[in-house]
Amino acid sequence: MESLTTAHIAFFASLALLAYSYLGYPAMLWLLTRVRRHHLAAISDPAVWPEVSIVIAAHNEELVIGRRIENLMALDYPRDRLHILIGSDGSTDRTSEIVRLYHQSRIAFHDFALQRGKAHVLNDLVALARGKFVVFTDANTFFEPSAVKELIRGFRCSPSACAVVGKLEFRTTEGTVNPDSFYWRYETMLKTLESRFGTVLGANGAIYAIKRGWFRALPTGTIVDDFLIPMLMRLEQGGAVIFRPAAKAWEMVPETVRDEFRRRVRIGAGDVHALRHTWRLLLPSQGKLAVSYWSHKVLRWMGPLLLLTAFLSNLALADRPWGRVLLIGQLAAYALGFASSWLRRIPVLGHLATGIWYFMVLNAALLVGTLKYVSGRAAPVWQRTPRTAERSQRLGMRREQRKAAARSKEDWPAA
Repeated sequence: MESLTTAHIAFFASLALLAYSYLGYPAMLWLLTRVRRHHLAAISDPAVWPEVSIVIAAHNEELVIGRRIENLMALDYPRDRLHILIGSDGSTDRTSEIVRLYHQSRIAFHDFALQRGKAHVLNDLVALARGKFVVFTDANTFFEPSAVKELIRGFRCSPSACAVVGKLEFRTTEGTVNPDSFYWRYETMLKTLESRFGTVLGANGAIYAIKRGWFRALPTGTIVDDFLIPMLMRLEQGGAVIFRPAAKAWEMVPETVRDEFRRRVRIGAGDVHALRHTWRLLLPSQGKLAVSYWSHKVLRWMGPLLLLTAFLSNLALADRPWGRVLLIGQLAAYALGFASSWLRRIPVLGHLATGIWYFMVLNAALLVGTLKYVSGRAAPVWQRTPRTAERSQRLGMRREQRKAAARSKEDWPAA
């Protein structure tokens, strides 16, 4: 029988950890939900809906900010219970000018001349909020009319929750749901399973709500605020984070792989920063939250190192027949990923190749982001990612501004 070497241990351990994080952990959650059935009791709506403050930190969003405000004004929520706070983080375009067209008592605009980063703006806006609940969202996100009510219903269904996360869809320029979103559907499924145990990790910056009294100011250097806000609340006061898929929002799908790669590099750097502030949630005393944090996040963040270890150790084992077979398999998988743009139209194979390519991009971006943070080159201020779909709508911006001027003379319609 062949004796185990360091190469054997490194290869199989790397593959086992990757397989557990992406396949074993979801399977474990699914099995646990079969054993522990979770039934949400029917909860009636409140006689009086609580006050809610919606906060948006914007930087150079002139192409979408008008439509975003119109979208929020059309929400199915009592008009006297909903307040909007918008902060411009050193915008150099016409964002501030457009927001000022909306002369509404329920819209508070704060024009910060110096770009300090999204986290600083969010800290300032939450400090000014007066709602019992705070809803975080982005300038390029659009809510379904019932989104805010559904977030509040989530708190009523789970009183121990410190945060409720909504469901985000990515749409194409034609307005249809993005067909190549397997990874996003996978993450949504995982959120659904984790929600049964209150261990959803972080949130989605496009749509989530928190209890304002539980908010903890974001530390300097924060990049992934939507992950860190719920985790800091848990660290200080506990509480569950649940997923409420009925609270729906959508935004345009990233137009190019380059755009997505740039965004993921930023997230990768932010993850390392967040780990510095939340590592205590990995201790065994945190129970099921620690299991989810290790399984869903930390092992993912170790993905580039695990992939590199698996490949290099496989090279060392290539003198064995089974080692050569596995090495050829790895090379073939990477080749499929690189060829995904040519194989996209082929049934099954095209989807497989696209999935592999996206997996490669995610891990490459994570590695670059980690290196940028460690080397001190990851800045907390953000540059707006160009959106092709929005560029094509630039001509319609003047029409929206005229509409805003007309709406500023009216009050909101009653919910």
